[in-house]
Amino acid sequence: YEKVETLNKTTDGHYVIKTTKNKYYTHSVIVATGFYDTPRLMNVPGEHLPKVKHYYDEAHHYVGQKVLVVGAANSACDVALETYYKGAEVTMAIREDKIYEKVKYWIRPNIENRIKEGSITAYFNTTVKKIKEKEVILDTPAGQLTLENDFVLAMTGYLPDYPFLKKIGIAINDDETQTPQMTPQTFESNLPNVYLAGVVQAGLNTSKLFIENTRHHGEIIIEQVLKKLERV
Repeated sequence: YEKVETLNKTTDGHYVIKTTKNKYYTHSVIVATGFYDTPRLMNVPGEHLPKVKHYYDEAHHYVGQKVLVVGAANSACDVALETYYKGAEVTMAIREDKIYEKVKYWIRPNIENRIKEGSITAYFNTTVKKIKEKEVILDTPAGQLTLENDFVLAMTGYLPDYPFLKKIGIAINDDETQTPQMTPQTFESNLPNVYLAGVVQAGLNTSKLFIENTRHHGEIIIEQVLKKLERV
């Protein structure tokens, strides 16, 4: 692997990409950086503690542990179910008044039924106020609630790597979704011959795009690149 440091346009309209290992001269660039680099932080005291995880790997660490899952979208529901089935005591802190409506259809009934039967405890309209070594403090509609806790799995979503996008010159729309500017038909950004592929296109609307509905991006972009190269 090598990290991209700079992207600069040359006098002949091509690009020089400087990485931690080398320099590359190219006609076209495809940016497919996704949005999993930067977790969306809760910005609460104690979030820096080692027991707080913004990335989930597997459930075995949490067997027999008191786990707080923060969030109610696909990742949070997946994590809550998987850790529960592996033997964790699972509690969910959910900011809204229900499970996110766009949770995948095969996950939603499962998580709702586990909550309904009491196998997983869910606090709705609730946020995390503070995280301690062995406790978490929640703000609930009934007031503050302190729970014993071993791990916090904060499935609160992620942000695109905006500093990198801006650094290389990709313009960002000034709206609530902060999507990178591009031509919808070709996926070409505001920079000529620099294309955006995959979920990075969605900006902050991270539930809009995922692997299953972006597989065609590569075909569209390569078709555009080849057409332009024919004219060179």
